[in-house]
Amino acid sequence: MSDRVREGTSRGPAAPAPATDEAVELAADLRRVLLVSSRILRSHTASDDISASQFSVLAYLQRTGESTPGALADFEHVSPPVMTRILGRLEEQGLVRRAAHPGDGRQVRVTLTAAGEQAVLAGREERDAWLRSRIDAATAAQREGLREATELLRRLLVPPRD
Repeated sequence: MSDRVREGTSRGPAAPAPATDEAVELAADLRRVLLVSSRILRSHTASDDISASQFSVLAYLQRTGESTPGALADFEHVSPPVMTRILGRLEEQGLVRRAAHPGDGRQVRVTLTAAGEQAVLAGREERDAWLRSRIDAATAAQREGLREATELLRRLLVPPRD
């Protein structure tokens, strides 16, 4: 019998320990706070002209430089036809440009236009302004607590980038 089988490791990673009542309650509270705060932030970038999902596509393109409709659909967790409609609306508004891939004419590349770049920057500034107004209203002790909580959340929840 191999050492792995004898040690009980042949079945893969060990099952996580059962969550304590405290962990269950904290996880539920944290999930709610993160979801609500995320929705509030998204609402501060959406407008009559650009929906939250459209803004998300624009922000993704701003970070990556370009993408394909399929990759954008995967990122947004929507079907390709839904992404095609989103991109059509963004293109009509002059915020993105679709063009044939230079090496493979069957593929389409999507890039931001200058107007799309400005929309992303304006949306981020609006979110940042809302957050700053909330932080400015906090006490010094609350701001320090937020600083510490932000660092802790980053370490616990955000995977490191390569």
